[in-house]
Order: sequence, then structure tokens, then C-alpha cells
Amino acid sequence: MESAKQIWETALGELQIQVSKANYTTWLKNSQGISYQENVFVVGVPSAFVAEWLTKSLHSLVSKTLAQIIGGDVDVQFTVHNQNQLTNGSLAYANQPDGGISTKAKIDRFNPKYTFANFIVGDCNRLAYAATIEVAENPGHSYNPLFIYSSTGQGKTHLLHAIGHRAISNGLKVAYTSAEQFTNEFVLAIKQGQVEDFRARLRTVHIFLFDDIQFISDK
Repeated sequence: MESAKQIWETALGELQIQVSKANYTTWLKNSQGISYQENVFVVGVPSAFVAEWLTKSLHSLVSKTLAQIIGGDVDVQFTVHNQNQLTNGSLAYANQPDGGISTKAKIDRFNPKYTFANFIVGDCNRLAYAATIEVAENPGHSYNPLFIYSSTGQGKTHLLHAIGHRAISNGLKVAYTSAEQFTNEFVLAIKQGQVEDFRARLRTVHIFLFDDIQFISDK
């Protein structure tokens, strides 16, 4: 019999043509077959949020697809399993001057109201909401980089701050800046011959949050 990994790869090929590209990329692409014993098929996913969404939204379709491949009824279970997931270490967080890019951002740098719990999810922003949660929980994997684009007032900054809140609460190191702040500091680094120091400072973080990045597109 094929391994759980091989069976799931076959299932993914079938599921890819049954769901939208956005749903496949967001919810299924980074999953893997973990085990298949006594009619129980375990699928590993990057986060609890993904596991919950798949259980509520695609469980029936996934079960049907696997049953057709295996040739019998199957009980599908989604569980968090990510070998590449960053380990939450004990990072030292210190106050940074307001004028500099904070590579040890504290939660108080972000609007306390801009959290995932307070974000109103609708059809127009559901994918962006799911993608930002993935970035906050598993930086550098599914979406790297992630660009959020919309008209004014649709919640881009809210989601950016929500990433910061979630990532810091998970013990990750976050840098947050605006286009103006980044440009000013980069120009200063050039003048002072400290470009490498500037780059090195940002390379130490798990997540780099850049607000209004479009303003430096022509610079």
C-alpha cells in the first residue's frame, strides 16, 4: 500500500482542480499526509487556524476525495504538523527610540484595537485575513513576501498591526516601519557609510512589517 504521504499527494492533485486557486494555495498547498491507520487518515497542516478552517469548510470534500483514492470510507483528521516551524525562543525585548525602526518591537508600538479578534471578516477580505494569520504564525513559509493591496479604509493597516500583535505574543522578533521612516533611515545610513549595519539590523528579525510600501516604488 502507498504511504500516507503518497496518498495525500494524489489527493492534492485531485483537490487542486476541485477548489479555487486561492483556497488551494491558502489552505491545502502546505499540507502533508502524516499517517493512515485503521481508516483514520491524518493530514498535517501549518497551524491550528488552518486545521479548524479545513475541518469546517473542506472536510466533506477531502473525505470524499480520499475515499475514492483509497477505495473505502475514511475518517479524515487535520492536525498541526510543521517541521520547519520556528521555535519560539526567549527573545529580549527592549524599548527603541521612536525615530528608529524597531527590530525588537513591543506590543505597545501597535494599535491595541488592531487585532485579529477585532477584524471584521467578509468576502472581500477573507483571503487577506487568512494569509496574514499564516504570516504571523509561520513567517517565511506560505507567503514570503506578502503584499496587501486595497483601496483606502479596507483594513490594510489593521491587518499589519494584527500580525505584529500575534507574532510578538508568540515570541517572534518583529520590525515595523513606514515608507517615510524607512527612506529617512536608509538615506542616513548611506550618508554615514552604515548601509551594511542597516541591512544587518533588519536581517535579524522574523517578520518585517512595512506600511505604505507603495510610496517607495519609484525611489
